[in-house]
Amino acid sequence: MSPVRSIIYINPDGTSPVIPLARFLPADPPGIVHCWLHRNASRTDLILDPFGASPLMALEAATSGYRLLTACNNPVVDFELRMLASAPTRDELTAALVELASQKKGEERLETAIKDLYQTTCASCGESIQTSAYLWLRGEPFPHARIYTCPICGDSGEHPITDEDVMKVQQLHRADRLHRSRALERVLDSGSDDRSAIEEALDVYSSRPLYVIFTLLNKLEGMSLTKRKRELLQALLLSVMDAANTIWSWPQERERPRQLSTPPHYIEKNLWLELEAAIASWSALNQRVDVTTWPEMPEGAGICIHRGRMRDLAREPGTAKIGHIVTIFPRPNQAFWTLCGLWASWLWGREQAGRFAAVMERKRFDWNWHTSALHAALSPAAAISGPGVRMFGVIPEPAPGLINAVVGAASVSRLNLTGFATINAVEPVQMEWKTGSMNREYKPVNLQKIIREALREMLNEIGEPTEYIELYTAAICALADENAFPPSIQQLTTERASEIQSVIQTLLADRLFLRRMDATAKDPESGLWWLAQPENTQTPLADRVELEILDLLINKREILYRELLQNIHQRFPGYLTPSDTLLQHCLESYASFDQSHQVWMIKEKDLPSAREKNMQEMFANIKVIAQKLGVRIEGDHPVTWTLHARPEFPLYQLVVGRTAAIDRDLLTNLPDGCEIVFILPGSRSRLLKFKIERDPYLAEQITNHCHFLKYRTLRSIAARTDLSLELWKVLIESDPISLEETTQLSMFG
Repeated sequence: MSPVRSIIYINPDGTSPVIPLARFLPADPPGIVHCWLHRNASRTDLILDPFGASPLMALEAATSGYRLLTACNNPVVDFELRMLASAPTRDELTAALVELASQKKGEERLETAIKDLYQTTCASCGESIQTSAYLWLRGEPFPHARIYTCPICGDSGEHPITDEDVMKVQQLHRADRLHRSRALERVLDSGSDDRSAIEEALDVYSSRPLYVIFTLLNKLEGMSLTKRKRELLQALLLSVMDAANTIWSWPQERERPRQLSTPPHYIEKNLWLELEAAIASWSALNQRVDVTTWPEMPEGAGICIHRGRMRDLAREPGTAKIGHIVTIFPRPNQAFWTLCGLWASWLWGREQAGRFAAVMERKRFDWNWHTSALHAALSPAAAISGPGVRMFGVIPEPAPGLINAVVGAASVSRLNLTGFATINAVEPVQMEWKTGSMNREYKPVNLQKIIREALREMLNEIGEPTEYIELYTAAICALADENAFPPSIQQLTTERASEIQSVIQTLLADRLFLRRMDATAKDPESGLWWLAQPENTQTPLADRVELEILDLLINKREILYRELLQNIHQRFPGYLTPSDTLLQHCLESYASFDQSHQVWMIKEKDLPSAREKNMQEMFANIKVIAQKLGVRIEGDHPVTWTLHARPEFPLYQLVVGRTAAIDRDLLTNLPDGCEIVFILPGSRSRLLKFKIERDPYLAEQITNHCHFLKYRTLRSIAARTDLSLELWKVLIESDPISLEETTQLSMFG
């Protein structure tokens, strides 16, 4: 097996379009799959996605010119993928909705009847208007507030509910049992369904939303429609079903709910407005993609969907040769999977929902369960691919449990980890594997030794404190590299997983090995981790990145951000991949952005010749100030000041630089009683302050004996005629570095 190496991190290209159900689907940064396939695959290769969890990933592969085979067991995701691939337009969605709106509910239009459920009275002008939402406290029988914008007088915001609002809720409460019974019947099977589990799932739908859903469903089922128009309306109704539940917290956040529970404060949305708003998300993509159902394959670029589990696909005869495996790993999501069971049964019937509806009976989806679930797809994927096939996987929203589940499941599925790359606790982790032979060598290993060496190597290489998720990923990948995971899923027991966690926790608790800095909670994911006794560590990553960016700017004079990213990611692969935030701070310090050409251009004052001239000027100013202070001067890096009467006791060391890279050796080897002054351009102020705030070890090293002086401040001090050592002490603190570059103080005027 090849050793695990660092791979080049693929940066997303732009932002993902907002598609239906996005809050439940795996985060899918655009461009990553396209880039990997472009680098590694041929257009004639068949790409396999064993999970089928991300419609956007499948569509990206197809629109990049590849054929993708995916196993999709979730009927809702299957439907969404097919609908988005058909690229519905706003016009056809609007036309379908107009036809639904014109249906009769009693003597009035369906649209009017549903809107009447959300009719309220403006508190300012007294006109009857539509409320956009109601606000509820969990467990209360009535909402406590309504949100609206009055089209008559312009009054907008939250307002207390009225008696009229309460009466509407009371009327719907009285009919709730009937509608809830019908909702239950559409999901229940004559078999051994867990009725209580389904009733519990239905609890996230209150009276009014449930009434609206089944009113719309009943009308839709009674309409004579083309297959296309029916599917368009089912798509819009699917969005309404998502908008209708009570798991939308208030205030609304970028939440990704995973548990089917009502938050303490939630919002009930106007479902007719949501029906209209859903048109935008279903028409977000405008490129049609050919989609077929297994075993029919697209003739060219496109998607073939196997409606079922990956293990079922592996049993099918005549599976085409797999060129590469590409996937986005799903997280366990009880909320989404349970709701999909409801929605599929409501829209297409229990038979169409199939085995997926049984997911509602499961209450817990822990990481050990998820490891087995991932293995159930990865193992047959590796089997039908044969040995030597490369696999690329994206792990969005990385968490220790998910990393462990992915790497563990892959290891027991004959997938050999060949590389990984991380940035931070937010950005997706990227990994590569290669399918191996049926039998894998396995022997007992020293878990603690492997993990300790992996963590020490990583921290030494990064050269600065790092986040827990990066440490954890390096540790788990090192175990995979050493064949520390057992050869079968049956042997990857809860006890084995607990043993690995115990070893990691023991090492984290070893204060002679690691230390945690800037922690705000007991959770190991709080704060940053660093070596207790750092020795022979590399130059801090932030400093190396800064110098690499400066070198690129000097050599190219102007550069596209995408080109810079490619260069930096090649230079710093794997766990060395720097964050965009660090790159932006470095760029803003040395370059200006040309909006018209979309390039970063090095500032004239940061060209080597200009900075060399500045530095010589600073050295001259240091000599002038030394003469005025009556101190002895020697050396140049650092320049040392001493009193003539006590030359063996340095007063100050002055370091003239052009970057924000601080020489850590000077900080740690500062003579007793000596203070150090780093002199740098004012345009480095923001970058240096950022580095100090992101690196608690650097902040710890910068004591009261350490000072930062800008070029402009040194010039002003050198021009003074009233200098003394006491005044010097005051002046070197008068223009501090900050994230917002300060203006020159009046005392230097």
